[in-house]
Amino acid sequence: MATRYALFDAADESFGAFVCRQWASAASALRLPADGLRRTETILREVLADWFDAPVGRECRIPSYVAADGFPAELSVNWSGDRPELRILFDAGFRSPRPAEPARAVSRAFAGLPGVSLDRYLSVEDVFLDDAGHEPAPLWHAMAWRPGEAPVFKAYFGLYRWDHRRREAVTGQVMERLGMDAAWRSTVRTHGSGSDSAPGGRELEFFALDLSGAPTARAKVYYRHHAADLDTVNAFASTARAHDPLHAAKVYRALAGPDRKDAGEAALTCLAFRGGAERAVEATTYLRMPGLCEDEREAVRRVEAVLRDEGVPTGPYRALVDALAPGPLESFTGLQELVSHRTGRRRGDVTTYLRFPVYPGPCPAPGTAAEPLRR
Repeated sequence: MATRYALFDAADESFGAFVCRQWASAASALRLPADGLRRTETILREVLADWFDAPVGRECRIPSYVAADGFPAELSVNWSGDRPELRILFDAGFRSPRPAEPARAVSRAFAGLPGVSLDRYLSVEDVFLDDAGHEPAPLWHAMAWRPGEAPVFKAYFGLYRWDHRRREAVTGQVMERLGMDAAWRSTVRTHGSGSDSAPGGRELEFFALDLSGAPTARAKVYYRHHAADLDTVNAFASTARAHDPLHAAKVYRALAGPDRKDAGEAALTCLAFRGGAERAVEATTYLRMPGLCEDEREAVRRVEAVLRDEGVPTGPYRALVDALAPGPLESFTGLQELVSHRTGRRRGDVTTYLRFPVYPGPCPAPGTAAEPLRR
């Protein structure tokens, strides 16, 4: 049986050293330029300072909920465009007794970087982090680097610890502040607010912002689906203006396998909103591969098939997997925890989300009903 936990031996490394090693390995496998690697590694070392030197150890004593085993970061690669885009998502505050403080500091650390604007972020930060009488929302950050472009940054507010009524109220309040309330109301009218945790239902889990002042900057709302089938997930993604349900259905079937109609364990949908739009502009669907594939080798076959069909060369993808795989592909699962697909922007808009399980089993969030989003 394929192993899903304790795939990587990082007990004697620091969190930061391990994360940067995986980042560098991915960049090398993708043949990304050395100067960009140095620049992005410098940013990572600065923003992860609060836990960069802390030892990983053999047990998860202070969990982050980025990954099921409690590890505080994941990598991902988007395969559209001329060059792959390498990304990292991380939880800057997971070792802090007051995690909002180091997380806020990371947001502000990005302020002086090219292309970054905190205006929209600062207009809503208080709703998530300062509201008296409520636990602050977990705040995570992401950096994405496509060669030839400056790195871009994002902030993710976790809603998963709040009751559904509060999640809905906060999302509506924030969308109004951002001038996106018309599009949000359209989504709610069409599909409800996202508070049904029954089989076939969905729930709001994250709210995210591009840390940019560009007109194309997005606000994103993430949903977790509960025991949904592929048709239901596809219909929900059709909320977005740019979604192509026929194209999407073909990709979903290729990833889930020819004999499955369900979307597997906890499929996800991200709806993206932009100022001035009357509805969501894009939808990204995420399928969780360990529940759909027997092992990593089968996951690789399915992703390769999708990439080929999308016109994306598979050589860089295989180089990445081979560089990061902790053993023979048939012996484990979960390196590629999620694979996402988005239609409408350009072909090949597929992203693989890479996890590095270092601990021997899952580390659930105390007091929460579900594992939070795996971006």
